[in-house]
Amino acid sequence: MLRSELSLCTPLFVAQAAVSNHTGLTARTALAMPAAPFGSPAWQLPALVSYLHRLRQEDEDPAPDLWRAHTERATGPVPRPHLRYHADALHDPDAVCVLHIRLGPRDEDTGWPAADVAVIEQEEGACPFGRITRRHGAESIAAYTADELTAEHARLTALARRHQDAAFLRLAELARRAADWADQVRAAAHADAVHIQADRARARIAR
Repeated sequence: MLRSELSLCTPLFVAQAAVSNHTGLTARTALAMPAAPFGSPAWQLPALVSYLHRLRQEDEDPAPDLWRAHTERATGPVPRPHLRYHADALHDPDAVCVLHIRLGPRDEDTGWPAADVAVIEQEEGACPFGRITRRHGAESIAAYTADELTAEHARLTALARRHQDAAFLRLAELARRAADWADQVRAAAHADAVHIQADRARARIAR
């Protein structure tokens, strides 16, 4: 990313992904956007969850170009990262929130792609990064996303009450709906996992 695309010292949100195929070959891509006001886990993790859900529905494996097209596509009121980023986010003092994503081929049994995410957040004024949250698998990532959105809903609702601002209420409602949707994805991934475990148990009994 060229610094001319953003003002100098703008706090950044960065989503960097490493996508592996069946041969183990890994391609990397990274996109950035200003961290304020939507560059946070609550607002940006849903893009990852919707991508995983789409791959599950369409029986596709992850691919770097598909991921970039998905996250760069402007949908709804929440902007997504769209600026190509070429720096090392872990050593960029302006990168205050980083989603480090690893994606791999779909599990043949459940149909969900392999997915890991590390959410790295830098506390304001602190160096290096102050908090790292890791989640493994679509179910865990969707559950974490729902939790973050639920907390964001509570925060925005409190702000709306304090400032008597309808804009905060609209954002709070958006966060609530997104949290409900993320929980539905979590439930779908959980149901698939339970179904496969039951099938394996029946197969062991049959033997």
